Amino acid sequence: SYAVPAALTSPSLTRSAGPAACPLGSRSTPPAVSGAGQASATVAVVTLAACLVRHAQRRWQKMGGRLASRTRLASVGDWPKGAAGMAGADSVLQDVQWPIEWPFRADDLSRADESDDVNFYSEPRLCTHVDDGAISSLKKYYVKVFPEYPDARILDICASHISHYPEQKSWSHMSITGMNEFELKNNQQADDYVVRNLNTIPELPFETASFDIVTCTVSFDYLNKPLEVMKEVGRVLKPGGSVILSTSNRCFPTKAVKIWLNTSDTEHILIYGSYIHFTDMFQPPESIDITPAVARMGFGDPMYIITAKRR
Repeated sequence: SYAVPAALTSPSLTRSAGPAACPLGSRSTPPAVSGAGQASATVAVVTLAACLVRHAQRRWQKMGGRLASRTRLASVGDWPKGAAGMAGADSVLQDVQWPIEWPFRADDLSRADESDDVNFYSEPRLCTHVDDGAISSLKKYYVKVFPEYPDARILDICASHISHYPEQKSWSHMSITGMNEFELKNNQQADDYVVRNLNTIPELPFETASFDIVTCTVSFDYLNKPLEVMKEVGRVLKPGGSVILSTSNRCFPTKAVKIWLNTSDTEHILIYGSYIHFTDMFQPPESIDITPAVARMGFGDPMYIITAKRR
């Protein structure tokens, strides 16, 4: 068995580490300590330690992911095992034979750490969750897509202190939701924020048909009620609006849902696609591989887009 090493799951390390990988050498490393005193020094040291722990967790997760195909799933028909076939990330959502019914069972959406998420996310984590190449690819994708909705109202869910949106603003208003108020307050692109635990209250506190675009960056795999949340995404989107989910192969394994840990990158895309499909609110989802060239050779983080338009 490939259990998470105990050193990586102790309560103290878990709370400091954060929900997704903070790459070693990230551009958002902790600030240097000036004369602000011992408190500032302590924050800097704790944040640096958190990033180091996340680096170790990333490596463990990458090793475990290679063995995912050996694990039998609780989902109906063991779905999505085998559904991807030989398809790549760009084509795996083309002509999908979806299950007749919602395929996931409670066990699939369970997590190794079912303790209160409020405690887990209580410490601010001001570091990025994928490497700079993946972030750059995501920004370039947004640069291409956002202008399709002039003066758009955009919602970023499961957000943090940074949303990886382009520096050149093409939208009129940006709202964000997330778990940590300090992180949300420090998101310089957001016009407003709402602290919301979507695992306990899978509802978005916004008016129906109030957004043109909803994004979620490398975080939907932490939601244990994904269909309910995706239906809420559909509710707040205007007709013709877009949901844009991005994903990599990095996660905090004790808080990601079980189905995610036991499947491959292309199967992750199918899982996200199924979340969209089973709402019956969207046009067929599409997938786009925006992985940087160097990452395709194994020297960086992959990045995939799963997107669909509201009917």
